[in-house]
Amino acid sequence: MARRKKNERSVRVKAQLRAQAGLDRKHFFENGGEMARWRGLRLVQQDKRKKQNKNACRGRHKIGRS
Repeated sequence: MARRKKNERSVRVKAQLRAQAGLDRKHFFENGGEMARWRGLRLVQQDKRKKQNKNACRGRHKIGRS
């Protein structure tokens, strides 16, 4: 599969969005914001291995089926 050339316009727009996000972050922390508030709950991810182990231990059991 051949590499696609990046669209210059989208690269420019993404750079502007990153710059704006950086300014927003700076402003937030200058006004006394906390890291926990900045990150929010959306970035909290489950531990996949722990979830798999728990489901294997407590999940549905197939009794009498082969």
